[in-house]
Amino acid sequence: MAKKNMDLLLSNIMGDAVIRPQDKYEPPIGSKEVKASMKATRMEEKTADTPWKHFSFICSVELVDKIQAIAHKEGFTIRALMEFLMRQGIDKYEAKHGKAKKIKTKDVNDVM
Repeated sequence: MAKKNMDLLLSNIMGDAVIRPQDKYEPPIGSKEVKASMKATRMEEKTADTPWKHFSFICSVELVDKIQAIAHKEGFTIRALMEFLMRQGIDKYEAKHGKAKKIKTKDVNDVM
């Protein structure tokens, strides 16, 4: 099983992604997993219009463990939970300091 998962992971990384029906786990209707999946889907639908950009950062193990525990317990994806928490923080910051704007940076051709 572990080798099969590792092979799938490597094939996904290398671009040969193959999802076979026997690899797909579908929990029984009415289970907690299905309900949690529906919650996460509803949350993602609300932000379906938003373009996505990959963003990662390093933080303490304690925070990572707590985020994973909350997301797992409540049935959210970690991405959905982190986006919610970051939006709350940004809203609080903007209420205190005004709208946050991205600072336009110079192009290398402007400098050189």
